[in-house]
Amino acid sequence: MQARQEPILVDEFEVGLDRAKITKSAQIQLPESHDSQNHSADIDVEPDSPSSSSHNVVESIKLKKHKAGVKIRKTLHIGRASDDFDLTTTAIAGGNEEASGSRYVTDPPEPDKATFKDFVHNPVDTVKAKVSEHGNQQVAGQIITKEVPHGDEVDLIHASEAVETAKNDAQRLLAIQDLSKLMKERQATYARWTLDRHVTKVRLLPRDQIRLKPRSDFEKYNPQEGLVIDWKAYGQHLLVYYAQQYGGQYIGYGSDPPAPSKQTIMPNIERLLIASSPLQEFIMTSRRVYRWEHPPTTTKYLLIYSALWYFNMLLPGCLAAFVYLVAERRAHGNTLQDLREDIEHRENQHVTALSLTELIVKEGDENWSDDLLEGLGPWLMVQLADLANFFESMRNFYEWRVPHRTMRTLIVLGVTTLVTALIPMWLLVKIMTFAMGVTYFALYPIAVNFPEYRLLVSPTKRLLWNIPTHAEWAIKYIQAEGTRLAQASTPVAPGLATLSPTFDPAHDYNSYTAHQDKTTGRLIVSAGGVRFVSNLGHNVLWSLRYDELQKFEKEDRIVQKNIPSKLQRDSGQDLKIGGRDGREYLLKQVDKRDEAFSQIVGFSNIEWQVVW
Repeated sequence: MQARQEPILVDEFEVGLDRAKITKSAQIQLPESHDSQNHSADIDVEPDSPSSSSHNVVESIKLKKHKAGVKIRKTLHIGRASDDFDLTTTAIAGGNEEASGSRYVTDPPEPDKATFKDFVHNPVDTVKAKVSEHGNQQVAGQIITKEVPHGDEVDLIHASEAVETAKNDAQRLLAIQDLSKLMKERQATYARWTLDRHVTKVRLLPRDQIRLKPRSDFEKYNPQEGLVIDWKAYGQHLLVYYAQQYGGQYIGYGSDPPAPSKQTIMPNIERLLIASSPLQEFIMTSRRVYRWEHPPTTTKYLLIYSALWYFNMLLPGCLAAFVYLVAERRAHGNTLQDLREDIEHRENQHVTALSLTELIVKEGDENWSDDLLEGLGPWLMVQLADLANFFESMRNFYEWRVPHRTMRTLIVLGVTTLVTALIPMWLLVKIMTFAMGVTYFALYPIAVNFPEYRLLVSPTKRLLWNIPTHAEWAIKYIQAEGTRLAQASTPVAPGLATLSPTFDPAHDYNSYTAHQDKTTGRLIVSAGGVRFVSNLGHNVLWSLRYDELQKFEKEDRIVQKNIPSKLQRDSGQDLKIGGRDGREYLLKQVDKRDEAFSQIVGFSNIEWQVVW
């Protein structure tokens, strides 16, 4: 097991509104933990704010009662799946709470409801409309989804305004505490959103399992020819080995997609829509320009285009504009004022929507159709996943998620801009057409015939090399939190970077009710690994250390949908865990399956590759 990397603890306000950054040494920034209860106890709340004081008292009583119950249940060995073993970070220990329904300026639009009169006059059409509306709402529910829900962002703006409008120091400190909590929850929401919705299968990075064989392993003695070397097999082995060493993190992604269905295709459509929201805004802005909706703005862009076209500077001009936008993002960043303006524009029904998500927020989700999914197959699923990965990496590049890699890419683009500005146009066209020929006759055949290696020959992946997708970022984030929590709960001697693989109940982090074959038991996540214990007799049926894990994945079974959810006994959410020795364990009806998945990833300290 590799040594744990220390996360860099920074102030939550320094992390900002975007995803936390990753340093040059591959360390992710993590918001510092503060004891909000102790802070609250030290603040003398003014009499005009009794609700804040009573709220803190109630929360303190609930917390103490919960901890006492956990302690008693652990002593009597009757632990519940809801016991969180003092894991206070929401990214690795618990799922996101229900999204807030807050609005900043306007109320949500009221949908047109069918009346009894409509049903009497046109019963068939009314029933069809209701069925279609339900399906449209399901699709719109996927499209409208954001990493941070609209209502939660409104709550964040309200908290920032409460800091600005506080009448005294006590109220200001309480408001800052609320804002600090929302800022930390925002980072946890980013990680949980990706892991819960879009990561279903991971495996041990194959790069660490392949060993370079000596040439002698490919030598055979032939009485007629003497010593013969199988150069073909040796060459194939070298190609596979060095390809894995150079870019093993990209080999095999999307090689085992799930069966195509509405449930498996929609998450990638959702990822694509979320990651491409800046591009949607660019397209809608361009549409407004060519429609002359604001003549002065269109005239400005027309003059810029005419000048660049006349001096043969269109390409360097576009590249320079792109470099400027990314550099300006670094200097300006994403501020609360930007978020406030975005929320106001999103809720204003009198201005043009700049993205599909914003359009649904403005108009409601009753008029969408799920016929969009017809005809999609496995090939399109992989293409959607690759496209979503590209936009996620592009967005993380633009948002300086890994600053040193963004800087290197900008240097390359800057040099390219100078080259395209200085060399003759005929030579530039010659180079571009040559690159198109190489791509068409060399790169595309490799990508089609060897799909596992398609990302190695992708020009866009080469440009965004090792800039993470949201899933890769989320795994780094929860593993950093796992490192911090593991070190806090299990002190280690100076100089030791890893925890001993122990299954001592004193080092258990959490447990989840699950079923294996006909046995009901608990999946226990501990400091050294995972194990499954039966409820009857408390026997350990199997256990795996983290360094024995090979792969594990979420599996969703279709359960009966016409039964009310309160009466369903089978969640259909399973977890498959595979070891390096080839054994696999399928746990069915895992309670809080997504949370268990995240905790195993976070505490395992293994370099996981996201397979799907």
